[in-house]
Amino acid sequence: MADDVDTSLPPRPDAPILNAFVSHIETVLAKLVKAVGNGSAKSITVEGLNGLGESQLKDGDLVKKYSAKQDDDTKYKDDLNSLDSNIAQIAAKSADVSNTVTKEVTKLVSDIKEIMASVPNLTDVALPRSIELQMSAINQIDEKVDNAAKAVSTAYDALDDHAGKITDPESDHSGSAPNSIGSGNQFPAYTGSGGNRRNSTGPAGLGNSASAQPIGAGQRVTASEIYKYLLSKGFTPEQAAGILGNMQVESGFDTGAYNPGEGAIGLCQWEGGRRTNLEAFAAAQGKSVTDWHVQVDFMMHELQGTESGAYGQIKAANSAGAAAAAFDQYYERSSGEARGQRVANANSIASSMAGVAA
Repeated sequence: MADDVDTSLPPRPDAPILNAFVSHIETVLAKLVKAVGNGSAKSITVEGLNGLGESQLKDGDLVKKYSAKQDDDTKYKDDLNSLDSNIAQIAAKSADVSNTVTKEVTKLVSDIKEIMASVPNLTDVALPRSIELQMSAINQIDEKVDNAAKAVSTAYDALDDHAGKITDPESDHSGSAPNSIGSGNQFPAYTGSGGNRRNSTGPAGLGNSASAQPIGAGQRVTASEIYKYLLSKGFTPEQAAGILGNMQVESGFDTGAYNPGEGAIGLCQWEGGRRTNLEAFAAAQGKSVTDWHVQVDFMMHELQGTESGAYGQIKAANSAGAAAAAFDQYYERSSGEARGQRVANANSIASSMAGVAA
């Protein structure tokens, strides 16, 4: 049972900032383990499925009805067995992903406990020093979470890569079956330094790099175009610059930017369930997902809906730097490593856009 994996973390009432952070992690990890299992997922072997397709044709109406078409029967059996083989390999990798998630969660819980234990009792510690110690522990935990996410992402990418090969005409496998599983992602690779770790509804709560349909090349949009559009949406010049400072780090203002490690796409590098929602948003309008107006409108759709908390934080910002930090922390939810760059970008953009009107 998934309950066998202990995700509980010790409370630290003397460290309220750290305690709130860890409490949130504990809740998320418990849900994650419940979703993927307790690390005992079993692979379906190719040998276990071998001949399954053929066995379905040994008796009954199929053989009688098609006895005059032995060549077709043979081809059908070959196709079934080939499909079994491919699915068995995917199943084996899926089990690996599930077990990798659980292993990384177990290790992460142990690491977090160790970090928390290293923080001294803060009951009588002066507030500035107390905050400093708690933030240091949070940064260490954040790094451990990042490492765990990368390990699981690597395992998932191996699964995704194999699934794509099933429909790749250049791949080396015998036989094929109609309507096989594959991915049609045509976003160009993007190697930006955004370092996002958003919440998603992809496998194991991670980014899903598979796309429901092929996507063409993106648009290179200018900062001033988006800036004017954001002003028309009610943002102040400072807030618009803050958002743009993030987009510059995330995508370089290329709507086709793609991070293969996370399966993230677009101006804000949406991934997982948020990427799926973006694609559905574009489809509902009959427009390309790489249309920059679509992507900015989707961002507004999120900010005024599921990301309303982030919207409030951004609208409360009265400087480009504060808006950039708020957008990064509450909307992008990145690792924070590039936050200084986002703020610097925002300040530069605010200065260069000083004379631009909506």
